[in-house]
Amino acid sequence: MNVVYMGPGLPELVSMIEYFLPDEFSLWVADEDSPEYWERMAEADFLAGYPSVTPELLRVTRRVRLIQAIGAGYDNIDVDAAARAGIPVATAGGTNAVCVAEHIFALILALHRQIIYAHNAVRAGEWPYLPLYRGGVFELFEKTIGLIGFGHIGQAVARIAHGFGMRVLYHRRNQLTAEIERSLDVSCASLEDLLPQADIVSVQVPLTPHTRQLVGRKELGLMKPSAFFINTSRGGTVDEDALIECLAEKKIAGAGLDVFAREPISPDNPLLQMENVILTPHIGGAAQESIRRTVQASVANIVRVAAGQKPHHVV
Repeated sequence: MNVVYMGPGLPELVSMIEYFLPDEFSLWVADEDSPEYWERMAEADFLAGYPSVTPELLRVTRRVRLIQAIGAGYDNIDVDAAARAGIPVATAGGTNAVCVAEHIFALILALHRQIIYAHNAVRAGEWPYLPLYRGGVFELFEKTIGLIGFGHIGQAVARIAHGFGMRVLYHRRNQLTAEIERSLDVSCASLEDLLPQADIVSVQVPLTPHTRQLVGRKELGLMKPSAFFINTSRGGTVDEDALIECLAEKKIAGAGLDVFAREPISPDNPLLQMENVILTPHIGGAAQESIRRTVQASVANIVRVAAGQKPHHVV
């Protein structure tokens, strides 16, 4: 069985995939500059990694039985074209949910406790003790967090939020049953109801035609002036120009962003100059434990399909 890995050629990641793949599988790291590229793609039984899959590629990869995203995102895969070709597309399910949820709270805490400002000031020889006691530092206790998207990651965020004594609202296309809501101690709300109530708004949805620019100028305008906005999903789920305008005019208190409309972020992006924004380079799922779980689950899905079983977590 031929597995083609498409994505950043990190030796550690490739070695991990090789470790979990059974001996009867061969792994090739895709290299578009290789003279073997199209021949290898034509012989592929599985595409794995962070693939950019187009109709043109699918016309060549006629043997492919599964396109396996190593992670939760699949916005670079033409799912409709894959469906027409009879090829399932799968993710790694919720294997990185805890990791991303922890990153969300790292951003939330850094914003609420002014960690970046305090750190930079102390390193610069300042001692901003009195300025921070005068204002700008807040507790999470009894605050309301509004979660846009409530799958594996959103539910992991809810569990952490309860540890801080927070109230949890969520928004998703299909409301959970009352029994599940009670077990998670959460309440469903429309965006129009969630946004004005939330002290923190966090987005964790896949990027699809339905979610592209789900949060725009109208939605941001419904948020409290004291609220913080967090995005660890995809940059395209938010109207970035509207967010920049909202932050510049202090219509919301600040933002913690792990994803951007363009990645790497453009050096002239106004977000880089904003003091009320914390930026990280799309590392929400970067913890070593999370990567190992995600790779192991992705390889297990490939092995399932090779054995004639249906894949898990088909999109």
